Amino acid sequence: MTAVAAEPRVKAPPLGALRWRPSRAQLIGAGTLALVAAFPAVLPNRDFAFFVGAYASVYAMIGLSVVVVTGYAGLCALMPYSFAGIGAMVTGLSMASWGWPFWLAVPLAAVATAPVALLVGVASVRLKGLYLAIATLTLANALGETFFRWGAVTGGSAGWTVTRPTAGPVDFGSDAAFYVLALGSVLLLVWMIHGLRHARTGRAMVAVRDNEVEAQALGINVYKTKLVTLLIGGMLAGVGGAFLAALQVAPTAEPFRSPISEATSFLLVATVAIGGVDRALGAFIGAVALVVQQQVFAGAEFFYPFFGIYTGLLLIVLLKFRPGGLLQIARMQGEMIRRRPAVGIPVTAGVLGLNVGLAYLILRLS
Repeated sequence: MTAVAAEPRVKAPPLGALRWRPSRAQLIGAGTLALVAAFPAVLPNRDFAFFVGAYASVYAMIGLSVVVVTGYAGLCALMPYSFAGIGAMVTGLSMASWGWPFWLAVPLAAVATAPVALLVGVASVRLKGLYLAIATLTLANALGETFFRWGAVTGGSAGWTVTRPTAGPVDFGSDAAFYVLALGSVLLLVWMIHGLRHARTGRAMVAVRDNEVEAQALGINVYKTKLVTLLIGGMLAGVGGAFLAALQVAPTAEPFRSPISEATSFLLVATVAIGGVDRALGAFIGAVALVVQQQVFAGAEFFYPFFGIYTGLLLIVLLKFRPGGLLQIARMQGEMIRRRPAVGIPVTAGVLGLNVGLAYLILRLS
């Protein structure tokens, strides 16, 4: 009778080995984010600083739709602000006219963008690149002349009066409290969209962006992927529109009509491209950088008309030399600090100090 050798017993790893341990880069990133989040609390005009912070967070929410549609799937759809406008108007209608709470108005605002997203999805199968961009701009203009002039939905010229949300004993009515809510919400969405990239749907989007023929050969349904992409992008912008309505308190349809809507959509795409269009965190970084600098320039009467030129030049330089945007620059600086801290830390501190000094000089000279 042949003896059967016993299988070796695999020793289970200790419980401590299964715990997640953040890397040094993650700890530095989290600390930097915490400092940026707390920065408005130390400024002289705190209420205005909190409002600007909430405004940047809302812009980042809308910018996430650009990350999904353009960064992940490679679709050149130029109407994120129109989707945000649908979300804002539906939020105003449901809260001011129907008496819905904000927490129910947000998912309704996301779902309300679905018909337009489906229409763009149908067009995206036949149109690509510049032709899709022109088609979405035309559709945005058509929405501005139809949907955003529909008084029953937009509240007419007076718009809607929206109250900021509450959650039990917590009232988000103040600028500081709403800033905390908007910041927490956008970081949650950034985490979700970052996870989407590594999920099956996100990998299909990237495959379609890189090569549609190869993606189809691998069994990916290109039509379905584009449709899902535009649905997710539209819903993200709709959520951002709901928060925009709550931030403004009295949203009107005027900013969502031509040509303001198209210009703001271009600015959103530029903002995300400056931050890093192919990463979820890029939308947040770009929104913080551009919105804050826009407010700095707004306080300078002489320099404010040149803000558009400055944004365009910054976008061209980054696309030429750093296509990954500010996020790529941050990674390069972090790698420099990790490898050569004696050089990387002073260089990073000098760059940040130069930007702060220039902003202060602009305000003093204006």
